[in-house]
Amino acid sequence: MTRERNPNVLIIDDEAEIRTALERVISREGYHVFLAEDFESAMRIVRDYAVDIVISDILMGGKDGIEVAREIKRYNSNIPVILITGNPQLHTAEEALRNRVFDYISKPVSRQNILAALESARKEKEDRDRKSKKILKAVREKTHLAQQSKDLNYRNSLILETTGDCVITLDEDLYIRGANEATIRNFGYEESEIVGQQITLLISEENKEAYLERVANLMTRKSDHNIARLHNAELVGRDGGKFNFDISVCRYELNGKTYYTGIARDITQKNIISEKLIDAERRAFLTTIASSIGHEINNALTAIQGFIEVARLPDADEPIKDKAIQVTWNQITKLKNLTFNLLQLGKPGDSGRDRETLDLNEVVESVIEVFRKTTRLKYCEIVFNRSSDKTSVHSNADQLSLLFSNIFLNSADATENKGRIEITVGEKNHHPMVKIKDNGVGMSKEIMNKIFQPYFTTKKTGQGTGLGMFVAKEIADIFGIRIEIESELEKGTEFRLVFPDKL
Repeated sequence: MTRERNPNVLIIDDEAEIRTALERVISREGYHVFLAEDFESAMRIVRDYAVDIVISDILMGGKDGIEVAREIKRYNSNIPVILITGNPQLHTAEEALRNRVFDYISKPVSRQNILAALESARKEKEDRDRKSKKILKAVREKTHLAQQSKDLNYRNSLILETTGDCVITLDEDLYIRGANEATIRNFGYEESEIVGQQITLLISEENKEAYLERVANLMTRKSDHNIARLHNAELVGRDGGKFNFDISVCRYELNGKTYYTGIARDITQKNIISEKLIDAERRAFLTTIASSIGHEINNALTAIQGFIEVARLPDADEPIKDKAIQVTWNQITKLKNLTFNLLQLGKPGDSGRDRETLDLNEVVESVIEVFRKTTRLKYCEIVFNRSSDKTSVHSNADQLSLLFSNIFLNSADATENKGRIEITVGEKNHHPMVKIKDNGVGMSKEIMNKIFQPYFTTKKTGQGTGLGMFVAKEIADIFGIRIEIESELEKGTEFRLVFPDKL
């Protein structure tokens, strides 16, 4: 027979001849044998060595075989005990069964019987050990997982209480079931005043309908994607103060019930800083545009002045006067359109709060018209592909114009102001989209990773502030616009501005 380890067999008998005889029979089959003459010496061996099987006489001086079996089971219940008796009696057999003795053999013991009993006992021991190891492993894993869970819960509780983000848990009826310390602190409520209340407690009246509609969409949609995001959401505190948050909401099931946990990050201060940067960039941008437009105005005035001076000469005939009137009219019309577009581009806004329904075709076209009539993009080939249908978004014309302008200028710079810029208004996955594609120098991955960082520029010193693309990203974040970029060196770059929803 093949075994990983020869089993250890303990023989207990107060007669040396019987111990020796059993040892000779058993050891020839590959078993390793220990010998003991009484209970005390037997238990020392059991405690000191890895005993697999015990063979014991029932009648011995001191404690008998039944007591041996009972004690061994207390020490290690996996060890099979085989009892041998020269005087089999019914009550002895019953006592052996009560003490879970593996086998009960009568003397004289034949070689065949003892080896068969040993083989059965060996298999029983191996089976018991396998089950014990499996149970022990399961217990250890369960204990380990329980400890991990305990540690994780402890760490999560620390994170929840130390984070500056507000964490709120709602039930399926939108009642607040939990709120961390930051929530209590930021909104000015006591925990008892906020837990158990509906989430509408934190929503202003003017935003209630729109926000609850978004929550309803999360509750009813069948998608496996259980996370929803709300950008620049306005919530109110106990004193009526308003704060802006970026919110992520997760839906999950627990004990057959649906819950929602939202993490709200206060971006009020970030918005204030962004507004200042956007305003500064707007002024710098308009200064650049105004300088370029000033050149066009001077050209128009020069043409008007020249023809009027000729028309005022004493010898000027009617055709010259008519030509002067026609040139003056054309130049005035050009200047009127130029002024109108400039005013449209620079009209005041409120950094995302002053929103209206806009047609992307009209907003993009107004920006393009400004550039077409200035020297800034005069030598670029601008191709505009309008959407066949009206593509409406809920946004701010001033902010979108600045966003588009900065990206158009970035594309123009990439072509050294003499390449092709193709601008397309359309959709992507049912979301409004504006695509700006140029055939310029392209960008490396390193530049793409830094393009939205403040003060990062690839232009020469004095030719750029490094804020244009940063401000573009800030505006996009305010309105939940996703900016996607694909670029290849020496082949060009494509920007895709994907809006959050379609009206």
